[in-house]
Amino acid sequence: MKALVGSGGLRWAAAFRPPAGVILTYHSVRDRVEDGSDWVGPGITHATSIFTRQMELVARQFRPVTLDQITAFVREGTPLPARAVAVTFDDGFLDNVQTALPILQRLGIAAAFYLMVSQIGQADAPWYCRVRHAFLRTSRKSWTSPGQELAWDLTSEPARHAAMEVAFGLCAPLAGDQQRQTVRAIEDQLGVEPMLPPHRVMMNWEEAQSLRRAGHIVGSHTLTHPNVAHVGSDAELRTEIVDSKRAMEERMGEPVTHFSYPHPALHPQWTEKTLSATRDAGYTTAVTTTKGPNRVGQNPLLLKRINCPRPEHEFLWNLNRAFLKP
Repeated sequence: MKALVGSGGLRWAAAFRPPAGVILTYHSVRDRVEDGSDWVGPGITHATSIFTRQMELVARQFRPVTLDQITAFVREGTPLPARAVAVTFDDGFLDNVQTALPILQRLGIAAAFYLMVSQIGQADAPWYCRVRHAFLRTSRKSWTSPGQELAWDLTSEPARHAAMEVAFGLCAPLAGDQQRQTVRAIEDQLGVEPMLPPHRVMMNWEEAQSLRRAGHIVGSHTLTHPNVAHVGSDAELRTEIVDSKRAMEERMGEPVTHFSYPHPALHPQWTEKTLSATRDAGYTTAVTTTKGPNRVGQNPLLLKRINCPRPEHEFLWNLNRAFLKP
């Protein structure tokens, strides 16, 4: 892999593929990944040094573009530069502003930030962070999953993580009060008191507005971060997709036209119903976790993204290879 990346072979091969724009997915950026890892997991966190290096590679070896440029490209065929790459962040963690933003500004990279609206400015952590904290801090030896009545072993780290994934799957289709009640029930079962993180982990409205003043896109990531393809009713779907947009527009003082599908667990993450809901709500773009490049004619409400592995050669391999995919 390293030899192929270094040889430029993938770049040469991509020159024979139709033009494309690739969108990167990030969540959290922290100096020390292990700090606060019982709330925000390492799986969605990049160390500051690694994120800095990846953005330097994007700036030097690729062509950073905005989400709006990719939208115009897929919708109207507006030309993109070769090796066009856009950067996105999901969830709305405070470190996006404190740590990632200065790096982006220094390198002249404009990103899109998708915020979980109910958590903006809150001292509490998102539901999946609370679930993670409960499983990592519990002293219980087993956990019985609600509704399934299956006992899950908690006596080893791999077993805890397996049980945690089950809990994520149970919570993923839930929204609003039902989501909060289920998370609280899991904490009760595990004997862990609901508590606040030692430091605020989510950005507030002023910080969100500072992203816009700095030239970045701010979009909706729903109200409470369910998998909207699995929520229980049309009313809940509308609340998560439409009401999150309205709430953001009131606080941001401008139209919010960009949406990101949460994918905490379960498949799929979108359906024809959710596609219609985003269109009817007035979003002009929606990003998914479907992997691949974005080409002319693709639906801008179903934009693809790719993950960003931490090792440099894997990051470059993943990014270069994306331009080769259909």
